[in-house]
Parts: sequence; C-alpha cells; structure tokens
Amino acid sequence: MKDYLPDLAPDSSEEEEAISLHDIIARTKAYALELWRSWKTLALFCLPFLIWQGYMAFTTPVTYLTKLTFMVDDDSGGRGGLLNNLLGGFGLSSNDNNNDKILELARSMRIFRQALFQKATIDGKSDYLANHFIRIQHLHEEAWNKKPKNPGQPSLKGFLFTRDSVEQFNRLEYAALKSLYGMLLGSEDYRPMFGARNNADSGIMTLSLETRSEALTIALLRAIFDQLSDFYINASTKKQLETYEIIREKADSLRRLLTGTEFRAAQFQEKNNLLLRPTDQLPTERLSRDKNIYTLMYGESIKNLELADFALRNKIPYVQPIDLPIPPLVGTPYGKKKALVLGLGLGLLLGGVFVIGRKAIRDQLGKSPRQPVEN
Repeated sequence: MKDYLPDLAPDSSEEEEAISLHDIIARTKAYALELWRSWKTLALFCLPFLIWQGYMAFTTPVTYLTKLTFMVDDDSGGRGGLLNNLLGGFGLSSNDNNNDKILELARSMRIFRQALFQKATIDGKSDYLANHFIRIQHLHEEAWNKKPKNPGQPSLKGFLFTRDSVEQFNRLEYAALKSLYGMLLGSEDYRPMFGARNNADSGIMTLSLETRSEALTIALLRAIFDQLSDFYINASTKKQLETYEIIREKADSLRRLLTGTEFRAAQFQEKNNLLLRPTDQLPTERLSRDKNIYTLMYGESIKNLELADFALRNKIPYVQPIDLPIPPLVGTPYGKKKALVLGLGLGLLLGGVFVIGRKAIRDQLGKSPRQPVEN
C-alpha cells in the first residue's frame, strides 16, 4: 500500500522560488539599512561634489540666448507655372524646398566668416564682431590662455584681428578664425553656441545663439542671418542673372547696330537725294534692308530680355524674417538649484555604490565554508 500513497512533498521549484524571493527581500532590506547606517560616508562623498557645483554656480558667467525665425519662399512654379515651357530654355524651372540646404549654409565657414567681420558698436566701441566676441568671451584669459595642444599650432594669447581680407590671412589669423568657428559651432572642447533647425511641418527655420553679452548675441545673430540671406539669394539667382546679362548685352549690341544703320541711311539720303539711276539707289535699298532685319532682331531680343527679366524676378527667393532678436534678453545663470541637485545626485550615487559594494565584499568574506556532517 505504501507504493500507492500520493506524493505530498512540496514542489522543489516552488520552494526554490519562494526562498529566492525571500532572499532578495532580505538582501534589499540589509542594503537599505547599511545605507542608512552609513550616512556619514554618503555625506563625505557628497561634500566634494557640492563644493564643485557651488564653485560652478558662482563662477560660471551669465549667458544670453536668443532666437531668430524666418521662412523662405523659393517656389517659382506657382507664379510662373504657365510659362514653364517658355522659360525652360533659360534654365528657369522651379526647385524643391531647400530648407535643409539653407541650414547647412547657415553652419558653413563662409557665412560665419562674413558675419564675424561685420563692424558693430558694442559698449561704445566700434570693431569687428570677431574682436567683440574675443573680448566679451574672455578668450585671452580662458581658452586662448592655455598652451596649444599641438606644438605646431600658434599661440593666440593677446590676438585681435586687424583686417578682414580673409584671402590674405596668415597662419596665425587663420588659426584664430578656425578657433572662433569651432567655439560657435561646437567641437570636442566646446559646447555649441549656435544652433539651426527646421520645422518640417510649417517650413519655419530657427537660428539661435548664446553668448555672454546681450548686445553681442543680437548683433552677431542678425549678421549671420543677413549674410545667409544675401548669399542664398545670390546663389539661387546666379544662373538666371548670367542669362539675363547675356541677353541684355545682345539686345544692346543689336540696338547699336540698328541705330547706326538708321543714321547711315539718313545720311546717305541727305547727300544723294538727286540721284536717279537705279544703281545709285542700291546703297539706300541695302541700308533699308539691314534696318528692317535689325529691327526684327532687336524686337525679338527685347521680347527675350523681358522674359529673362520676368524669370529672374520670379526666381529670386523671398527670405522673410518672422521674429528678429530684440532687447532686452533674460540672462541664464548657472542655477543654484541645479548645482544642489547635481551635487547631491552625484555624491549619493557614488557613495551608494561604495557602501553597497563594501557590504557585498564583507558579506562574501564573512561566509564560512560548510563543514561536512559526521554520521
């Protein structure tokens, strides 16, 4: 009968699961108690981080952030769609939206170079925006006061730009320009100060800039936008403008030929009004024929010129600023609450890891090996 009795022993897997859950809860309580007991250790870990963050809060300069929004209407198809076939010969077909291209141009060295060498008056001093940036950002005392990482790089301490002829810059001037560009766009050593983004739904683009001066932020961001707008318009209409200039020169040439032919015909008629023989009248007939030919050609060239002028005006993109940066701007200091939270968070995190790791090591070392049971 013993063999037929049901097995009433508990399932080993359920027992192991219960033991494992109980063990996890017990260990969690033990670690929490250890953290509570080690509050002095946690405080010691927090102290240096709080000192560091306090130093950052009191020494980090106030920065001024502003934004500029704009949109571009460069779709010529809606305004000149009926003449697309006619204007196709001039290479004047419409293009797709170029917002991504515009934003890439906004980040280019060419745009920043032209903007940085615009002159502006800040704090009563008229100078290049590049030199204002160097002084206001204290580059001589901070970034440019350090020894260059590469021995081949020139030292920029005390440097200021004295000319804007970038094509004639020497090695030192190019190094300073590249350093300013790296600070504005961001690099391994610097957080980006300039930003550009596009809203794909609305087509509105935003440029942003953050410096230590309200006046510098506004002046430099406006200069970047102005240079971006001028360059994009000129680049977008370069081909159409060249076509227009070629047609205009041709029209001017035909006009001069027509005017000269008319003058010679009138002059010949005045001098030879009494000639009666047909052969004597040949020059008059030839001049009259040339005048008619030039008149027809000039008329066609004027028509082509008008079409080219219309196409050029139709092709010019309309860069429309929406919100331009204006004073006053609200300064952004290094927040004391941010410093407190960051200091405590880092200190508690590292201190907690240390305390828990220490307890785990002690528990492991404190375990004694099981002794075999003697019968």
